[in-house]
Amino acid sequence: MTSKVFFAKIDPQNKDDEIFNKLNELMDKSGFVNNLDENDIVAIKTHFGERGNTTYLNPSFARTIVDLVKTKNAKPFLTDTNTLYHHYRTNSVDHLETAYQHGYSFSILNAPVIIADGMHGNNEVEVEINQELFEKAKIARDIYESDGLIVLSHFKGHCMCGFGGAIKNLAMGCASRNGKKNQHKLVAPVISKIRCLACRVCEKMCPEEAITVDSHAVIDYDKCIGCNDCIEICPTHTIKLNRLNSDDFSKALAEYAYASIINKKFNKVVFINFLTNITPDCDCNAFEQEKMIEDIGILLSYDPVAIDKASYDLVNNHKSGLSSLFDAEYVTGEDKFKVLYRNIDSTVQLKEAEKLRLGTTDYELIEIM
Repeated sequence: MTSKVFFAKIDPQNKDDEIFNKLNELMDKSGFVNNLDENDIVAIKTHFGERGNTTYLNPSFARTIVDLVKTKNAKPFLTDTNTLYHHYRTNSVDHLETAYQHGYSFSILNAPVIIADGMHGNNEVEVEINQELFEKAKIARDIYESDGLIVLSHFKGHCMCGFGGAIKNLAMGCASRNGKKNQHKLVAPVISKIRCLACRVCEKMCPEEAITVDSHAVIDYDKCIGCNDCIEICPTHTIKLNRLNSDDFSKALAEYAYASIINKKFNKVVFINFLTNITPDCDCNAFEQEKMIEDIGILLSYDPVAIDKASYDLVNNHKSGLSSLFDAEYVTGEDKFKVLYRNIDSTVQLKEAEKLRLGTTDYELIEIM
C-alpha cells in the first residue's frame, strides 16, 4: 500500500516566515489534531541541539505545533532523551539548561519540557519485540506512556547510518540511555595499533574504564558502551568508528523505532521532517557545520519509512546550492550520503524498517501549494 507524504516547498530566502505558514497548512491537511482526544498527553519529540551546534530546529516551530494540539484541549510537552556521550545533554539538569539556552523554554513554547528518560537516563520501559538483534528494547518511559507522539526531525547526514530522519529520531531519540548503549555497542570504536602513541589520554577519559594502554591502547568490548568519547579526544585520530558494522547499526535503529511506537494508535503518531539547514552530520555535534545543499521544505506523514524515503529522494534529486562537500564531478541524483560516507548504505534503515512493517518505501508525494 502506498503511503501519503505531504510536502511544502519553502523559499530559502524567506524560510522562517514560510515555515510557520506551511506547518499550519501541513497539519491541517493531515487532520492529525482531529485524532486527538481531550486530555490526551502528547509528546512532541525533537532534538534540542548540543551546545555549540547552530542547526537544531527553531523552537518557535515547535510552538506552532503546541498551539494546534491545545485547540483540542490535549496536553503537549516537548521532549528528548539523555545522550550516551558525555557533553551537555548526558543528564537531565545539563540537558534542560541546554534546551533553555537554545530557546526551548516554557515562555516560548507554552508547554513544559521533559527529559523523557529521567535524571540519569534510567527512567525506561522494557518493550518486548522479539526481533533479530533484540528481544527487548529499552524505551524512555515518558514517551512510551504518552497518548500521542509528534516527531519533529531535522533531516541531515549521519556518520553511522548515512542519514538521520524520522526513523533515527524514533530509535535513538526515544531510547533510554541503556537503549542507546544497546544500539551503539554494535559500532564500538576501533584502534589502530600502528598509529597509537600510547599517550593514555583515552584511558584516562573513558567513563567506563574500558581502555587500557601498554604498548598501545586496547578496548575491552565487554565494558565499552560505544559512547565514542574516545574518538573525539584522541590527539592523533587513531580511534575510529567501526563502520564495518553499519548495517547492523541501521538494523538496530529499525528495531528500536518499531519498539518506540508499538503501543501507540496509528492515527495518534505523526512525523514531520524539516529539510532545512541540511548538514553532513548530527545536531549532536558541538560546532557549526557547512550545509550540504540549500533548503528544500517540510514533509509530513503518518509513515516514518515513507517520509524518510521521500526526504532521501528529495535531497538526492535537488540540483542547486551544492556545497564544497561535493566536487565538480558530482551528478544530480547520485546518492549524496554515499558521497559523504562511502562505506555506509543509508537505505538499510529503510529496508529493515519496511521488513518490520513500520511503514513502506512506496509513497505518494502530495505537494501543498
